[in-house]
Amino acid sequence: MTPAIEIRNLSKRFHVKQGLFGKPREVRAVDGIDLALPEGATLGIVGESGCGKSTLAKLILGLLAPSEGEVRVAGQSLMALGRRERAKLIQPVFQDPFSSLNPRRRVLDVVAMPLVAQGGLSSAEIRAQSLAMLERVGISAEMAGRYPAQLSGGQRQRVAIARALVLRPRILLCDEPTSALDVSVQAQILNLLAELRRDLGITTLFISHNLAVVEHVADEVAVMYLGRFVERAPAAELFAAPRHPYTRALLASVLTPEPGLGVPDVGLGDTMPDPSNVPTGCRFHPRCPVAIPRCSTEAPPLVGGAECHLLAP
Repeated sequence: MTPAIEIRNLSKRFHVKQGLFGKPREVRAVDGIDLALPEGATLGIVGESGCGKSTLAKLILGLLAPSEGEVRVAGQSLMALGRRERAKLIQPVFQDPFSSLNPRRRVLDVVAMPLVAQGGLSSAEIRAQSLAMLERVGISAEMAGRYPAQLSGGQRQRVAIARALVLRPRILLCDEPTSALDVSVQAQILNLLAELRRDLGITTLFISHNLAVVEHVADEVAVMYLGRFVERAPAAELFAAPRHPYTRALLASVLTPEPGLGVPDVGLGDTMPDPSNVPTGCRFHPRCPVAIPRCSTEAPPLVGGAECHLLAP
């Protein structure tokens, strides 16, 4: 059976100049990602800032051309498709709904824009389909005549979701879709996404730094570090028994509401990973509290969904 989305050896390298006379340095933002998701599944992608999540999202959407590898949706290579064909297959929901919606257009026009761009429908059909999708996400016909600035943050994100789904795409890519919202509104948007995924059968990629949110929405979780997935497992399994030391550190870093406990010390030190200077061997070994000598010289094998020497027999 053809996966809903398949990623093969996907890599993206940038060359960044250091100073006026410095030589360009290669930054490996995404480094050899492989992935296959079945129809209707939700994959959560987590990791620290700078690990490559946003670059991976842009590659999947076709906003960046890969240095190597390819993204295939329903068996079709995205880079071989035109913009209109690509838009029918995959759509994004971004972090900040206020900046992702045109402030000069009314809500109805914002949602209708993808249908207008595709062509082939009358004005009446475009209006009817747009209003139906707005109603499905909880935006009334009266609100459809307003401008984005006249809506709350949660309402704006509902509009962004309606715009993404009005073409009925196969893949929905959510890049931190709730981080700009209040906690109570976050829950409403997450429940809406879960309902739409169930009703429409959409395959979802959910990128977030919020582990609690990912645990709630994802069937499977991929943990990203310096451009690679260092662990991938079913959500319940990963949160109950993480295998990779980096995954364990991420889960240990989650703040607790209990007073007096303070900020947890997860043993990763103060040095952030540098994608322009990827360590030899295991890329996590300079920060790993349980690293052994071979970690600095040998790339770790993939054992039980995690890349770690300590898991090898």
